[in-house]
Amino acid sequence: MKTLNSLARLAVVVAAFGLAAGASAADMLKYKAKPGGKMRMEGSSNIHDWTSESTLIGGRVELDPSFPTDPAKKELAAGKINATATVAILVRTFKCSSGSSMDAVMQETMNAKDHPKIEYKLKELTFKEFKDDVMQFDAVGDLTVKGQTKTITHPVQIARPDASTIKISGTTNVKMTDYGIQPPAPKIALGMIKTGDDVKLVFDWLLQKTEAAAN
Repeated sequence: MKTLNSLARLAVVVAAFGLAAGASAADMLKYKAKPGGKMRMEGSSNIHDWTSESTLIGGRVELDPSFPTDPAKKELAAGKINATATVAILVRTFKCSSGSSMDAVMQETMNAKDHPKIEYKLKELTFKEFKDDVMQFDAVGDLTVKGQTKTITHPVQIARPDASTIKISGTTNVKMTDYGIQPPAPKIALGMIKTGDDVKLVFDWLLQKTEAAAN
């Protein structure tokens, strides 16, 4: 009987913790991607610099309830905050500064057929300070390109245009070869154009606050 009573008490404790965890998840501030964002790749070659940009960024963000939504407020304790984020961009939505022929080269180089998305998953977000009205963070996340995943660390800025919208901006530098991508030498140029390995990623991501019950 004592064993049964102990098990019953344990079940109550476990259930209580489960409800607390569920309540915490329900309290998170939820945001969904909205039109207006962009992701740009910046690179170089032996002929000229190049860019490729997508204006279609999908994904979601969840932030701790302590995150200030009022643009007039500048109160957030320094340190790690409870946050999750997932980002997805279709490779085929990138448009190169050199024209549609280079779009095809990029999609082939990144094997867009088998790996159609560039994906990012946030692992850690640390608040540093307010700079003017913009919050400065350090972010750690997993970036997946062409099926290869690498953990990257980079600065992130979060602005609040209004109480229901956030704008997440940042830059980071990667190497194509870290993701199994051989810097292209396009056949259309008879291999005369040699692309550099280093690529700078620049992004501005707009998100709209959703109801807590939304999926």
